[in-house]
Amino acid sequence: MNNYLSEEQLDVWQQDGCLKVGDYFTESQKKELLAWVVDMQARPESAGKWMKYFEAPVGEPDGRQLCRVENFLQFHAGFDALLRGERLIGILSELMGEPAVLFKEKINFKLPGGNGFLPHQDAPAFNSFGPTYHITMMVSIDPCNKENGCLEMVPGHHRQGILPTAADATIDPDIAESLSWELLPTEIGDIVFFDSYIPHRSGPNRTKQPRRALYITYNRASEGSYRESYYRCKRDIFPPDIERDPKKDYRDSGVFNV
Repeated sequence: MNNYLSEEQLDVWQQDGCLKVGDYFTESQKKELLAWVVDMQARPESAGKWMKYFEAPVGEPDGRQLCRVENFLQFHAGFDALLRGERLIGILSELMGEPAVLFKEKINFKLPGGNGFLPHQDAPAFNSFGPTYHITMMVSIDPCNKENGCLEMVPGHHRQGILPTAADATIDPDIAESLSWELLPTEIGDIVFFDSYIPHRSGPNRTKQPRRALYITYNRASEGSYRESYYRCKRDIFPPDIERDPKKDYRDSGVFNV
């Protein structure tokens, strides 16, 4: 296994459960990533293909705007080669301590007025599909800051296991209030890796610019490859808008809303 990370970076990872790698991509790669994200944003909704989800912006209960797209690797050779490429898989494998495999992929657009995410851990949702441990890689397509809803985390709290949750699978509000949250602002091309047990949240986008980011999740290869079965299950239980039955209620689908 190649060594892509320094001992210092690995120590930070072990201690905090998250690791920021600044300015990972070259300028040309940043432009290419942005073009790919714009391409996926512009693609029409298409039943049976990439999965587009929408939301009502903050303060506009009757509005509708794109919030994320998932299940797109098989339809985009560039993203597929990058996110399952030797270098990134190598880094994830170093963090895992063993070979890693891609579990799921999504682009969060967080357009102006886009909603934030309440305090939660990924483990309660992800573990229900088979693997018992995951690492998510966030790639910053736009600058992320407090005003547009950057990630907030509780470094070191990944060692505490799964915290008590509310009915919607978010962290119990009293417990969330007691945690020491830290903002994690990023610039274009930065990467943040975070453990599936670390508490995290983000606020809404209160600016006039998008706050786009990739969120790519990996699991231990020794526990199996679950991407196809995950998206097959998601399409059945929590389908993209274009595939929904208007007579069904899809609100109770918290395990798929991360």
